[in-house]
Amino acid sequence: MPPTEQMTWLEVWNRLAAEYNAGAVTDGARAADGELPLREARELADRLGEDLVRERRRLSEHGARLEEIVPILHQAVSVLAESGQHELAEQISSGVVELCRGAARDKSPACLSLRHERAMILAQRGAPSAPSLLGELLADCRETLGDADPLTATVEAALARYATGAPPATGMLPTVWNVEPRNPEFTGREEVIAELGRRFRTGGLAKVQVLRGWGGVGKTQIAIEYAHQFAADYSVVWWIDAEDPMLIGKQLAELSVQLRLAIPDVDSGSAVALLKAHLRQHSGWLLLIDNAEDPGLVRRWLPGGPGHVVITSRVGGWEHLAVTVPVNVMERAESVQLIRSHGPDLRGSEAAALAAELGDLPLALVQAGTFLAETATAPADYLGLLRSRPKEVLSEGAAGEYPHSLAAAVGLTIERLARHEPVGLALARICSFLAPDTIPVEWLVGAHPAAAGKGPLDGLTAAEDDALALRRGVGSLSRFGLAVGARGGLRLHRLTQSIIRDHLPPAEQEIVLEHARALLARYRPDDPEDPAGWAAWSRMVPHLFAVAPDASGDHDLREMACDAGWYLIERGEAQASARFSAQLYAQWQKTLGPRHAQTLAAARDLARALREQGDYADAARLYERATGEAEAGLGPDDPLALRLKHGSAINLHLLGRDREAYALQKDAFERYERVLGPRHPHTLHSANHMAVALHALGRFEEARDLHEETYARYREVLGDDHPDTLRSANNLAVDLRTLGDHDRAHTLQIEALSRRRRTLGEDHPHTLQSATSLAETLHTMGRSEEAFRLQKETRDRSIKVLGAHHPDSLHASRNLTNIQESLRHSS
Repeated sequence: MPPTEQMTWLEVWNRLAAEYNAGAVTDGARAADGELPLREARELADRLGEDLVRERRRLSEHGARLEEIVPILHQAVSVLAESGQHELAEQISSGVVELCRGAARDKSPACLSLRHERAMILAQRGAPSAPSLLGELLADCRETLGDADPLTATVEAALARYATGAPPATGMLPTVWNVEPRNPEFTGREEVIAELGRRFRTGGLAKVQVLRGWGGVGKTQIAIEYAHQFAADYSVVWWIDAEDPMLIGKQLAELSVQLRLAIPDVDSGSAVALLKAHLRQHSGWLLLIDNAEDPGLVRRWLPGGPGHVVITSRVGGWEHLAVTVPVNVMERAESVQLIRSHGPDLRGSEAAALAAELGDLPLALVQAGTFLAETATAPADYLGLLRSRPKEVLSEGAAGEYPHSLAAAVGLTIERLARHEPVGLALARICSFLAPDTIPVEWLVGAHPAAAGKGPLDGLTAAEDDALALRRGVGSLSRFGLAVGARGGLRLHRLTQSIIRDHLPPAEQEIVLEHARALLARYRPDDPEDPAGWAAWSRMVPHLFAVAPDASGDHDLREMACDAGWYLIERGEAQASARFSAQLYAQWQKTLGPRHAQTLAAARDLARALREQGDYADAARLYERATGEAEAGLGPDDPLALRLKHGSAINLHLLGRDREAYALQKDAFERYERVLGPRHPHTLHSANHMAVALHALGRFEEARDLHEETYARYREVLGDDHPDTLRSANNLAVDLRTLGDHDRAHTLQIEALSRRRRTLGEDHPHTLQSATSLAETLHTMGRSEEAFRLQKETRDRSIKVLGAHHPDSLHASRNLTNIQESLRHSS
C-alpha cells in the first residue's frame, strides 16, 4: 500500500477515535460529526479495494508487507462496524481475508484477529454462515496460537453461544441498560472476559463473580467491556456504583422503576423488595456492582435467582458469596499497545521500557501516556522523574476512564488505614521497602512491634504481644486493596510501594528501611549450599536486593547478603551473583575496608561467579588479590582465607596451570584438615579438587583412590543427593573411565545425572556437565548413537543457558563433533 494511502487511513482512524473519545458529545451530534470521516472511510475503502486487487500478486509474494496492512484495515473495519456500517465492514474484511488466504497468511495472528471480527459482524447480521466460520477459526486458532491464547478462548465462547441456543450478538443494547459507553481504547483482557462468560455458563455459585485486583488494574473497564460484549445474552443490564454503600438501594430502586415494578415515588425499601422478587423468577439479567468493599453489605442486596452478577473489588472476603476472578496487571504486549494509544509517538522500545517501570498497571500506563503526549516530555526524562518523585508524577496526567489518579487512590487508602488500622499502615510502610514479590505472612506477624518505637511505625507498638492484632493488620492490607494475596503471603505493586514510601519524609523513610532490613535478617535462611533451604532463599533474595544491603550497617544483613551471592551460584545463576557481589565488594572496600571479613566474602562470591561464567583471567586476578588480603588480615589458617585459596586453585586448574593448582590445593587441604578436621565439608571440597588436579597431572590411580575416599565421606556427611556429593561422583566416574572401568563409570554417571536433574533441574550448569561426561563415556563404550543424541541435546541446552562461547558449551560442541566424526567413519 502506498505510504500516502496508509497515512490517509491513519488520519481517518485518528479522527474517528477522537470523536469517540469526546464523552461530552451527544449521540446525535456524534452521528453528525462522524459523517465526514465515515464518507472518507467509504471512499478510501473503494480506492483501496482497487489497489489491493491490483497488488494481490505482489502482496502474496511479500507476506510481511501484508502483515503491516492488515492491522490498519482491521482498525477501519472496527470503526465501520461500531458505526453500524456492517455491510461495508463485512465487504472489506472479506476481501482482506481472501488476500491473506491467497498469500498463505490467513493463519497469521493479525489475520486470525480480523477473521474473528468478520465472523462477529456476520453473526450480528444473523448470517447462517457465522457458526461455520467460527468453527474453522477456532480450529486455526488452536493450531496456530494454542488453547491458552485469549483469542482462542474468545472464539470458543462465541461458538458456545450457538451451541446453547443463546442469541448471537446483534450490536443492539438491551432496552433496560445504564452502562457507560464502550471505551474505544480498551485493550487486551480477552482471556479474563472469556473466563467470565465460561463460568457464567456453568451456573452454580459462578452466577456471582467478583473481579478482584489492585486499584488501577482495570477491573471496572473489564466489567464495562464484558457488558458490551455479552449484551445480547441479557434483556436487563444495570450498573451500580458501590463506592458509597448508602446509595446502592437507591440505584436498585431506580432499576425497579425502569422495569415498571414500582412507581417513581415509592420508597426504596419497597421498590427493592419488588425488584428482588421479580429477578428471582426471571433469567436474562446482569447486575454490575462496581468498587464494592464490604461483602457482607453487598450480600443483603443480591436478589439470587438465575441471573448473573459481576462485582469489582480491591478487597478480599468474597469466598462464601462469589467466585473470584483475579485481575492481574496486563501482559507486556497489551501494556505497550495501551500506552501507545495515549502516546502514539512512542517507539515500541520506549513504550516497553515505560511499561516495565510502571509494572504494567493500566491506570499508570494511561496517566503516563497522557502526560507524555500533553507535556512533550521525553520518555527517559519521565522515567527519571518517576524514580525520584513518584507521588508527584503519578498524580499527573489525565486518568482517562478512572475516577482518581493512582497517587490519589493510594493516598486515600493510606488515610483510611491511619484512621482505622494503624497496625496495617505500619506494615504497609515496611512492605513498601521490600520487593514487589510475595512477602510471607510469618515475616509480618513476627515484626517485633516492641522494636518499632515511635514515629512512622508506632502502630506496631500498639500491637505489642498481640499476635491477633498483627494478623488483623496483615489482613487489612488486602482488605483495603493495597495488596493482593499470594501463596503464603501478600504482594504490593511496585508503584503502590513507591507512593507509600514517598508519603514519608526522608528521616522516616530511613527508620522504616532499617526496620525492614532487620526484619529480613531475623528470617535468614539456612546453608545456601543445601538444596533443602533453596525455597527459603528464593523467597528472600528479591527482598534482600530491594533493601540495598551494601549500604546497611546491620552486620547480620550483610552476612546474609554474602550467603545470598553464594546461593545464586549454587542455583546456577552466576551472572546474577556476579552483579550483586560486585556491588557489595565495591561498596564494602570503601566502607568496611579491603581486609574486612565481609568484604573478602563478597570477593569470594564474585571470584567464583566470574569463574562459573568462564572468565578465568579476571577470576584469577581477584582470587590472588583477595587471598593476599585475607591471609594478611585474618591469618593463613582462617577458614575464609582457605576458601579463597581453594577457589584460586580450582581456577588455576581451569587455566591449565595444573602443577600450581595441585600445590596450592594440597596446601589448602592440609590446613583445612588441621583446622576443621577431615570430615568437614570444606575439607572434602578441597580433597575433591586436589584429586581433580592429580588426574590432570596424569596420576590417575592416585586421583581415583582420593576420589573414592572423598565420595564415601561426602555420602556419610552430606547425603547422596547433595550437590557436592554428586560433583564428587561425577569426578570419580571420569577417573574410572580413564582407567578402563567403563561399566562402573557408566553406572555412577547415570545415577549422578538422574539425581542432578531431580535436585538441580535440567538446565543447571552442573547437570549439563554430568550429561556431557556421560556422553563421553557412552562414546568410549562404542554406543556412539546414544552419545550423539545426549550430547546434541546437552550442547543445545548449554548454549541456551551459558552462551555459545562459555567453556562448557565449547567443550560440548567439540565432543559432538568428535562423535559425529566417529559415526561417519563407522558408517
